[in-house]
Amino acid sequence: LKRRPSLAGRPAARVGRPGTRAAMTGAFGAMKQKPPIPFRALEKVRVRPQSLVQVCLKRVAENFLSYDSLEKKLQRKQLEDVYAMLDLGMSLPEAANRIADESYWKRRTQSKHRNAQVEKHGMSWKQTFFELELQEALERLPVAVELGGPEMEALRLQVQASRLHVFQLAIAQFPSHIDLSFLFDSMPALCSFSITFGNKRLGMDYERAMFGMKISDAQHLARNIRVSQTLVSLSLPCNMIDDELIKVLMGGLSYGHMLTHLDLSHNKIGDRGARRLASMLDPDYCLQALDLSDNLIHANGCMHLGAHLAENMTCSSLNLRLNRCEDNGVSHMFQDLCANKCLKVLNISCNDLTVRCLPYMNSMISENSTLT
Repeated sequence: LKRRPSLAGRPAARVGRPGTRAAMTGAFGAMKQKPPIPFRALEKVRVRPQSLVQVCLKRVAENFLSYDSLEKKLQRKQLEDVYAMLDLGMSLPEAANRIADESYWKRRTQSKHRNAQVEKHGMSWKQTFFELELQEALERLPVAVELGGPEMEALRLQVQASRLHVFQLAIAQFPSHIDLSFLFDSMPALCSFSITFGNKRLGMDYERAMFGMKISDAQHLARNIRVSQTLVSLSLPCNMIDDELIKVLMGGLSYGHMLTHLDLSHNKIGDRGARRLASMLDPDYCLQALDLSDNLIHANGCMHLGAHLAENMTCSSLNLRLNRCEDNGVSHMFQDLCANKCLKVLNISCNDLTVRCLPYMNSMISENSTLT
């Protein structure tokens, strides 16, 4: 047997030498930097399978129109899950009759109208959706629309689907001049209506005849106001309404004993039109707010308005801004307002007033305690 060499004369190796530490640190760092080995089986295990209830609810949502009385068959939480999975493109007649969930109508409204304000539509997302959709459909009607054409048929179907969910309409532009009787006759709850005839974005296709209300429009609107039993607010701004059109409109406004707000601002109403409108301040009516700003009313028309305000007990707001009442008309109105005990807001700015009407204003303010 060979004898192993002796280690007596050699220096002992140090475990903690710097070279050894650096080598071990580098080895551990290399091990940490290596990507983990993927195990596909583990990834499948992490995905939790759907329960049988969720699968059934998904199938119910896909075939929602095939089931009746789901409110009686499903729990509240299950019904909310079904509504959350419903298709947003469901036809309006079916959705209007079958779905009352506000979360569904909120998703459907915000998918098409991102800036929709539910506060302006009765705090109801369902009402918001139907009012905005009908408003856009009316604004998209072409000028020369056929009464029996496909566009009118689609509009009539939409009106029938939303008839119970529309309470107010604000049509910013209405290029067509068709009779809206089908709209008023089908809306049993329409209480606020605003319309401006014409097209806002014409560009180089500008034509003077495309703006403003026509005699036929006034006749149709007067008939609709006369037969309506729910309308309480009417707004007709920027329609180029003159005294002749006011005469036609009064055929319907004289029957509007339920009207509380009337807006005829930014038109061309003169003294004769103001004299006719002053009759709506009689005790037989319940008008609370009248806006005649930016018209052509002079002193004579202002006098007639003031004479009817002396005995009025309902009107609390009158706007005559941007007219031509001048000192003579406003002074007579101030004298009549001394006996008025209801008017709270009066705007007579921009009427060519001078210091000559100040004494009448002072006496009116000293005797009238309701103006704010």
